[in-house]
Amino acid sequence: MVRDDPIPPSGWKLWLAFALPMALGLALRIAAAQGDYWLDEAWSALFARDAPTPGDLLFASGPGDGHVLNGLWLRFVGWGGPPLLGRALSIACGTAAIGVAGLIGLRRGLGTTLLTATMFAVSPILLTYGSEARGDAPMLLALLVSIWIVDRELFGRPPRRAGPWLGLAALLGMFADMSMLFGIAALSGWVLIEYGRRMPARRAVAATARLMGRPIGAVVAVLLLVLAATLAGPEGAGVDGMAAFSWPAFVGALVDMLAFTIGWSPMIGLPMLALLLLPVAVRRTGALADRSPFFLIAILGFPLLVALAEPDDGVWPRYYLLVSVALLLLIADLLAALVARGKQAAAVATGMILIASLATDTSIVQSRRGDPGRAVDAMMRRAPGGATVLLDHGGDGAVLESAAASRVYRLLTIDSCVPARFVYLSGNRTEPFPLAALRCGAAFRPIASGRAYGLSGMDWQLYERVP
Repeated sequence: MVRDDPIPPSGWKLWLAFALPMALGLALRIAAAQGDYWLDEAWSALFARDAPTPGDLLFASGPGDGHVLNGLWLRFVGWGGPPLLGRALSIACGTAAIGVAGLIGLRRGLGTTLLTATMFAVSPILLTYGSEARGDAPMLLALLVSIWIVDRELFGRPPRRAGPWLGLAALLGMFADMSMLFGIAALSGWVLIEYGRRMPARRAVAATARLMGRPIGAVVAVLLLVLAATLAGPEGAGVDGMAAFSWPAFVGALVDMLAFTIGWSPMIGLPMLALLLLPVAVRRTGALADRSPFFLIAILGFPLLVALAEPDDGVWPRYYLLVSVALLLLIADLLAALVARGKQAAAVATGMILIASLATDTSIVQSRRGDPGRAVDAMMRRAPGGATVLLDHGGDGAVLESAAASRVYRLLTIDSCVPARFVYLSGNRTEPFPLAALRCGAAFRPIASGRAYGLSGMDWQLYERVP
């Protein structure tokens, strides 16, 4: 059984092992949080604005969104508030998550602490979701806290009142994002397997229930609450905005998730899926075997379960954040152990991951998620007193309206043939925009555009009517 060192590291080296990655992660997240809200963020802000009371955010979001904590924060910031402030909750939680990841690595030693925290600081997928006004970053913080508590309970110095703290983390994580339930399921499986190794089956089940009963109860309670809110809502149990499962989209989501976890190019394609087999490399015996059940469940078991169940929304990379978190912890464990043994290949691999991640981070920061607010800036320069813009997709109205509200600019968005000076087109990030837009018997020429890079954002092009 692997336990903490009798004398854990302390002093300025330990302080730097946490402070430097967290400072780097904070700077990256602030840089990546520039620009106006993109589609998902704008609709979250719209939900927060239109909910009559904070409690109504459950009805406004429902299971198709479920980012209640983020909605409460956006309600506090207010419609038209600075986007950077709207993203501040995610920035704070994403930065704190770096420190918690370092705490998880601390049981292995100072080197693992530094490497784990640094990888969490620069991972492009965590940078993306740790700098936008959604619920992923608070959920990830709650998940990492839960992993740390379980890891300490099983193999380290058990924290006081582990069960209640796990229950609180699960509750907050579920209100941040419903995908917290995947993490609680993986942790419960890990606890049951580990206790099953130490004691008879009946006692193992009872011990698992004592530790994980509260977080499981929190998950069930939130699911029942959201179900009740959905059934009581004006649209009944229907869920809008859920993407249907398809195998090409599922595989593409896994490839994108894995690539942006370690900063490599998604163009590598299917070979990226080999990373899902990495938990098999952790031996059943040895210094790294203690976490192997969790890694197997989270990294390999979860995608296999999704493949079997084919759930709606299982086609987005953010659906697999549990895999990203577990994979980063595993890679940091493996590389730190190999580097400590003088393996030069491990040092090279570490450098490749960190450099590639920083290069990808730079592209994400520069793209500003496409920054649709620049479309409003272009309209303000040409029509300072206000403008009417024609949309191809009505959902884009929230994007432009939120950007206009933050600038106190009068903007009317329409999706019918009413005379408009501007046309706004959003793209699917694969097909080019037309050189000219023909709408309602009039021609429009392009005057501004935005291109996103990474897992979040939107491509768009703004056109102005030709006189």
